[in-house]
Amino acid sequence: MGSWFGPGTSGFKMFGSEHVLILIFIMVVGVLMYEFRENLRKKSVIKKVLITGLVLSEITYHTWAIFNNMWSVKIYLPLQLCSLNILLSVVLLLTENRKLFGFVYLFGLTGALQGLLTPELYQEPWHFRFIQYFIAHAFIVWTALYYAIIRCFRISWARFFKSFMWLNGYALCVFVLNSFAGANYMFLMEKPGNASIMNFFGPHPWYILSLELVAMCLCILVFIPVKEKSTSIKKDHPHFKA
Repeated sequence: MGSWFGPGTSGFKMFGSEHVLILIFIMVVGVLMYEFRENLRKKSVIKKVLITGLVLSEITYHTWAIFNNMWSVKIYLPLQLCSLNILLSVVLLLTENRKLFGFVYLFGLTGALQGLLTPELYQEPWHFRFIQYFIAHAFIVWTALYYAIIRCFRISWARFFKSFMWLNGYALCVFVLNSFAGANYMFLMEKPGNASIMNFFGPHPWYILSLELVAMCLCILVFIPVKEKSTSIKKDHPHFKA
């Protein structure tokens, strides 16, 4: 228990066999959601599974940090984009707020995918933190896909740009908190220590502007499949204005 639930050692290898296996599993679940979308639309248990996975991943993460005397306001407040989207995903599943879907889908999906491909993770495979990290990010992805594929929620151009305004307003608030607390939430003060896409975007603060542009491009890519269509084109589908 101590070693598995302990702080862990630096043993994670990006795109090692364990990492690739998990990525394939997450992708397969997404494909199955699409293939069986008609049947899954009638299953209310899907929401319960998603909520349970999201809540347990967050609770156990903080329990692990407290157990190992690592919890700190500089690191463990739920202010990172993926941590925020875990909470927002739970709210979305409980309320089915279509406006909230725009934010969770655009930034939860793209942020979690980036986190899955280039994890901010050091623990060796199958350590508690290794498992919890991928479960948390996977459930964000699956929640976004659940509403996009199974529930057919859609996003308008207006909601697309409003979501970006909310993201930048949130980032500004986090930047102020970082300045006072000496923290680095959302990596606004410096790049993460491990390899990531930010390494290609120059020094601080220029990489933040580059990330903004990349985020816009990625969000447009994932936005295209859920772009709200006119009512005349979509006669046989539910009309959701996210």
